[in-house]
Amino acid sequence: MPRPWCFAKCLGLLAALFYPISAATAPGDGLQGTAHDFSGIGNPESGMCTFCHTPHKAASQRLLWNHKLSTNTFSWDLVETGSGTPYPTIQGDTYTGPTAKCLSCHDGSVAVGELVWWNGGPPPAPLLNIRVTGPAQVATSTGGLGNNHPVAMPYPFNNSPSTYNTVSSGVRLDLTAWVPDPTILGIRLYNDDGAGNIRRGAVVGQAGIECSSCHDPHNGPTVEDVQFLLGTTTGICDKCHIK
Repeated sequence: MPRPWCFAKCLGLLAALFYPISAATAPGDGLQGTAHDFSGIGNPESGMCTFCHTPHKAASQRLLWNHKLSTNTFSWDLVETGSGTPYPTIQGDTYTGPTAKCLSCHDGSVAVGELVWWNGGPPPAPLLNIRVTGPAQVATSTGGLGNNHPVAMPYPFNNSPSTYNTVSSGVRLDLTAWVPDPTILGIRLYNDDGAGNIRRGAVVGQAGIECSSCHDPHNGPTVEDVQFLLGTTTGICDKCHIK
């Protein structure tokens, strides 16, 4: 089992962009001044939210998403976990879980400023024609997610095996190794109705985890770490895992 700080470091990379979070912005103080504050970046008129959301002409009604999605099929190197739970695949431009939104920047295949709608029409070119590289590029540009914490995976909410993103909990799952309800510790769980609709909120038998289970990209009041973690680097793992 990796040491907690190492595990959390891998998780933390999912939220940090290629420029650092402002030292003046403390965890939980909101979006302004963080690495996800895009005010004036690439274009002096760009707003804080523009690179991810738009109130009109969004790519989808869900989250009013404004950033081009990656067309990669994301996958891990391993076939299954030690409990026998298969590692999933995620189609970046069709998967409805929030992880697809995170990976639309963090796989380095799409420019940070490649938007769907800007200033009354589709932008003729990316507002910021730079791709994420370095530690914040958690997936390869072709969709490899090896050596990263799995997401789009089932979670045994309330000590019950789950099916999520067509993946079912493994036959060797040890329910005593999991916190029954990590949501009371600030972790976000999601549910999959089996018809491709993933929504916020844990449901017994349908619960799963996404990037935003452990990260809040908006640096909301429950964030405890500069990597947008919903915990600290030394304690985030213990919110789900009992070891």
